Amino acid sequence: MTLRAGLVLLASTLVLGGCREREVPADGGRPAPSVNPQQARLLYPSAPGSFVDLVASAKHGVVAIRATSPVKSGPASMFPGAPDSVADVSLGTGFLVESRGVYVLTTDHIVAAVASPGKDGAATIEAGNLKVVLPDGTEVPAKVLGRDPRLDLALLQIDVPRLHALRMGDSDQLHVGEWVVALGNPFGDEVTAAAGIVSATGREGGSLVQGPTLGYRAYIQTDARIHRGNSGGPVIDTAGQVVGMAIAPAERGSTELSFVVPINRVREILDALRDYGQVARGWLGVLVKPITAELAQNLGLPQTQGALVTEVKAGSPAARSTLRTGDVILKWGDRAVDHRSLPWLVSTTPVGKATEVEVWRNRAAIKLAVITEKMPE
Repeated sequence: MTLRAGLVLLASTLVLGGCREREVPADGGRPAPSVNPQQARLLYPSAPGSFVDLVASAKHGVVAIRATSPVKSGPASMFPGAPDSVADVSLGTGFLVESRGVYVLTTDHIVAAVASPGKDGAATIEAGNLKVVLPDGTEVPAKVLGRDPRLDLALLQIDVPRLHALRMGDSDQLHVGEWVVALGNPFGDEVTAAAGIVSATGREGGSLVQGPTLGYRAYIQTDARIHRGNSGGPVIDTAGQVVGMAIAPAERGSTELSFVVPINRVREILDALRDYGQVARGWLGVLVKPITAELAQNLGLPQTQGALVTEVKAGSPAARSTLRTGDVILKWGDRAVDHRSLPWLVSTTPVGKATEVEVWRNRAAIKLAVITEKMPE
């Protein structure tokens, strides 16, 4: 028997091995050789295997978030027959991240569930209203360090030594069709997992919009099931690295799409949440579109790069500068940009800082200064 024939035979055995109703003998009636999962992975490395080891390797970094008193419409209301008004202390999931110390990252809407109106009308969260359940079952009080409603993120601090954060990956390297696993632990007793593929990377629609939330097209989309139980939990790739945070709406009901905040967007604001408790994003006030090969040729660009300004908003920082419609922004500071990276670079630029911008205008590169302002809510 040739090696190729033997591999085909083993493949047939693996497929038929899961069928309990009828066993088909192989190779002239002799019993087919048994192949354990480890051997199968060696023989067929490109075939999707079990996620058991992957989940086990990340469980140490997944935590549960609880309130000190029952709240309505939390994860407990997901159970069959449970009314929307069911009350429980469980709020959702979080995970351990490293940012000059180990902290807990979760969604802002989970934290907002225990907020109460303050004296000035702003929502406040009293100390001791939140607790974190660690993987070993230990329940500890949590302090809210920072909140970012635009990305639906909240950073919590817990006083526990020797915690190990999950490894962060690079969400910009994700491709449509890759496997991801969304982890959760809403009740503090067992880590849950939902697997799926990346349906959209969010890079092509990557821009911040004015208003309280991120533009929906800038999220990673996946067909892995994301609900209130695993909302706030890590979404990991097949290397066990966190590529995003699962987001589910606070309202009851399911949607056809599941959304994930890209971990690269999280990285950009972790320090601000830790040090200042909020994020002050820079704003430029232009609309841009990608540079195609045809556009580059028409504009005399030596390379297909940059972001074409299609509109300058009235009263914006861009309008107060010498930027104008038709300019191609090539560099923001010392960074080359395109239509995807420019909005994020602008948003992380300190408000009020003058930035040197290189643009392509009238078939020549020129430099000008732009002063960003705080992004309107």
